Amino acid sequence: MSEPTTPGHDPRSRKKKGCLWFLIFLGVIIVLILLYLPMVIVCPGIPDAPRLRSRAAIKHLQAAITAYEIDSAHFPVPESDWHGPDVSLRTRGLILPILLGRKEAKALNPKEIKFIDLPMARDHKNGLWQEGNEWVLSDPWGEPYYLILDTNDDLEIANPEFGARASDPKQAEFDLKHPQPKMLPLTTAIYSSGPDRDSKTWQDNVCSWHTR
Repeated sequence: MSEPTTPGHDPRSRKKKGCLWFLIFLGVIIVLILLYLPMVIVCPGIPDAPRLRSRAAIKHLQAAITAYEIDSAHFPVPESDWHGPDVSLRTRGLILPILLGRKEAKALNPKEIKFIDLPMARDHKNGLWQEGNEWVLSDPWGEPYYLILDTNDDLEIANPEFGARASDPKQAEFDLKHPQPKMLPLTTAIYSSGPDRDSKTWQDNVCSWHTR
């Protein structure tokens, strides 16, 4: 016995609409798969979780250094380095207790302000750990980050990438067509040596002045 119909109500019409919405939903899913699949296959350089963690740590560290500089009118380094040539260092030693507001760095952070909150590392990777009495901040691959600070106050720092890739023919050719600037218009530069843990191979380095 067929389902009774009422004016303005057709069961067959309802079924057709249901099928139509299902086809639309299925079409959207297929389109999303087709859009995402080429990115996975063709673009192996999509940032993975360790690179994202490294980039996040670099941003937090950069913000903490800037906040300290605004509060103290100098960088979180010993007084002897405040007005000399630009300073290059790693994320280990005095700079970390200063930014963490620890008592052992009270001379350079007298108010003991905690400018950054860092996670503790696991297996000396992706966080804070101690080597003897020295604090170390490592990237996700177990290497301390690299820092360059504009302590001479000329609002620029030497680009560590400049001329660093000449030994790689492909990279040298690329840099010839797209030359790296000799100086960067920055007061702070931070970078990680990346998965290969070699700071001289720039293809996989994670840098504060790049979006990759």
